Amino acid sequence: KMAQLFIALSEDRQEDVYLIYHKTMGVRTRNNVPDIHYKMAAFWFDRDTPDITGTMNVHHFTEWLHTQDPVVHLPDEYVMAGRVSVLLRAVGAAFGIRLSTAQPWRKYAEQLLRDHSLWPTPVLTPQLEV
Repeated sequence: KMAQLFIALSEDRQEDVYLIYHKTMGVRTRNNVPDIHYKMAAFWFDRDTPDITGTMNVHHFTEWLHTQDPVVHLPDEYVMAGRVSVLLRAVGAAFGIRLSTAQPWRKYAEQLLRDHSLWPTPVLTPQLEV
């Protein structure tokens, strides 16, 4: 599940990110707004670039997410991976480096899927224009 998410994030397949995050991983929000799910998944597991967070810092962005569509269910098995992603990016930011975690983790995700005969993973939706 996480491997599929990292691949979809690394390719910026927004609708696939929503489908994986919501349908496959089981993350639920009050209204299950696709754009909010995409931004949540991208923030926790990939990046905090302006296309995701706007001009908000981490604290304001997480508050904003909650006001837009509050999380009602987040499976425990994904919490630590999200925290690690955010912490790694914070260390990079302290040195003036903006990081994506989905890009470097993609090769491990692909290998995991190959090892379990799940690669290549199907594209869930056509590539979206951004």
